[in-house]
Amino acid sequence: MDARNEVAAGRTGSRAGQEITARGIALGAAVTVVFMAANVYMGLKTGMTFSSSIPAALIAMGALRAVGGAGVLETNIVQTQASAAGTLCNVILVLPGLVLIGHWHGFPFWETSLVCLIGGWLGVAFSIPLRRALVVEADLPYPEGVAAAEV
Repeated sequence: MDARNEVAAGRTGSRAGQEITARGIALGAAVTVVFMAANVYMGLKTGMTFSSSIPAALIAMGALRAVGGAGVLETNIVQTQASAAGTLCNVILVLPGLVLIGHWHGFPFWETSLVCLIGGWLGVAFSIPLRRALVVEADLPYPEGVAAAEV
């Protein structure tokens, strides 16, 4: 039985039904910090970033399995956090462009940080209820989405 059928049937390991756990949030935050730092560095050096969904899913599976008692849903929240962070770090490509064209003259650090933080929280919060419709019950046409769902 693959992961999508396990989620649909409610059989997700010994932590069945638990998606948001303290260790899942902590691991997701750690993976997010590492991947965001790598993405920002790579984005500033090369002008492009990488997707963190699949590596985050693999790291989450390995780390949570080593601790024991992990389920598919708990692994999913770690992957979702890292994926949202990978998307948010693309702001490094937009902000310099706004400065270069003269549209943005100041840098309101705290306002910008708050907007990015709220955007990240909303991304994670909305992806949890949408997972069933977009991953479990959908035929995903995109290779990365299919790979992340299979992992």
